[in-house]
Amino acid sequence: MITIKSPGLKATFAEYGARLVAFEVDGLDVVFGTPFDPDHSKWDNSAGVTCGRHAGRISKGGYTLDGQRVDLVNNKDGFQLHGGPVGFGNHDWANKKKDSQVHFTLTSPDGDQGFPGALKASAIYGLEGNKMWAELTATTTKPTVVNLTNHAYWNLQGPSAGKDDAFKQEVQMHASRYLPVTEQLLPLGDMASVAGTKYDFRKLRPVGQPYDDCFVIDGKRGELKQVLTMRDSKSGRRMEVWTTECAIQFYTALHWSENLPGKGGPLHQHQAIAIEPQNVPDAPNNPNFPSSFVYPGTVYRNRIEWRFT
Repeated sequence: MITIKSPGLKATFAEYGARLVAFEVDGLDVVFGTPFDPDHSKWDNSAGVTCGRHAGRISKGGYTLDGQRVDLVNNKDGFQLHGGPVGFGNHDWANKKKDSQVHFTLTSPDGDQGFPGALKASAIYGLEGNKMWAELTATTTKPTVVNLTNHAYWNLQGPSAGKDDAFKQEVQMHASRYLPVTEQLLPLGDMASVAGTKYDFRKLRPVGQPYDDCFVIDGKRGELKQVLTMRDSKSGRRMEVWTTECAIQFYTALHWSENLPGKGGPLHQHQAIAIEPQNVPDAPNNPNFPSSFVYPGTVYRNRIEWRFT
């Protein structure tokens, strides 16, 4: 495990998946999903990881880029999720600790999980004042797709949170649109207004029910902007999430159960919320979505900040 600190904050990472394992605010751990047990087979596969090459779902077993069909390795029925069966969360990342930062790097070879191009990925996490930040970048040797994010599960109540306690967290999102999906949670191809629906988080309110949905953020892609606020009503603890990306996947841990171990005991369904700032899922198959195509000579970048009060 790799630990970095700043006054009031402490972050613990594992090299396996460049994974955020624990995050303490004034001594209280508010990240869930990964035990300190070194046996990776016991871990939730995605909890805390730096997701890639392409976070989220890609339908149709692949996509077309510049007129050429790209067939991916699927890990779901007919589609790929979070980069395939051996995505970035299933690799040991090279790492170097420097003061209050940890620098992770990973080279994904040409053809890895079906993706073209040798991809060099970097994930730098740092602590500064009351915030943690991540700088996620990648370059490629061939035209490809990239969508990197962090998949940590949060509950500002801390370790006492149990089953369904994610629903008690209050959330506000600067998102006036969301992605309607199929039963397999694959986007239908349009963006719908949140007005008058359960997806309207434009004002701070309790989460209240299960979600596994993508929210399209208001504002310009590529510019750092506040996209989400989470508040614990009991303690008053708040977290702001900022990103340069255009969307957030918002997931209340529907698949968790007592069969999965956590740090203080088994995980519980709807115990915490994955907040994943990223591009929209299935962008390679939807030309009207923001592009996730990346070409040689360019740099993919997603900056994320988590600010605490």
